Amino acid sequence: MKINLELNKIQLSNKDYMVMIINNHCIEKADEHFLGKLPGTRYKYQFYLSRALYSTEFLNRATEEFYEIIKKEIGHFDFQLAGQEFSSIPLLVGIPIILEQKYKIKINSFMIKNERKSYGINNYIEGMPTNLPVLIVGEMCNSTSTFLHCYNVLTSYKYDILPYIFAILNKHSSKISNATLEDKYLKNNFKPLTILNVDDLKNDVR
Repeated sequence: MKINLELNKIQLSNKDYMVMIINNHCIEKADEHFLGKLPGTRYKYQFYLSRALYSTEFLNRATEEFYEIIKKEIGHFDFQLAGQEFSSIPLLVGIPIILEQKYKIKINSFMIKNERKSYGINNYIEGMPTNLPVLIVGEMCNSTSTFLHCYNVLTSYKYDILPYIFAILNKHSSKISNATLEDKYLKNNFKPLTILNVDDLKNDVR
């Protein structure tokens, strides 16, 4: 039985595999009992994509999709990756390693802290940035102000920023036209490049 299950996983396309993992492990439902970020708000469900991003199989498949999306939409890999702590860490570490192993592509990455360190060098950035333009990456598009925070920090340091953002999941339905065209915090200056949107999940989270 276990062997058949593993074979079925192997036979799934990358997207179908990722949908299966997200549906089974990364969505918690609570009939509006989850506390929202704004005072007095409640959530019916909550995404926890970090659970999946610490799976090597999920990260491998996500990187393969990242490669195809970037090749099609941007056309080159002459940039570096940046993302906000802590959710983007698996992407910032995993994508460069897997790209080099599978496609012989070397790409740099660095992390942007939620808040500047209050001691020492008071840095916002962890890693060794280069002079290349930056592609901002994260778990989800249209979820929080993560991408805007990264943009603000990178702008303050005068980095060139690509007019794209990459995420595993667009939290909103593709039937909402703006959801496929913009991030609600960065607006239409940046094109979201996402592997999945909420319609793909075939789960009651709309």
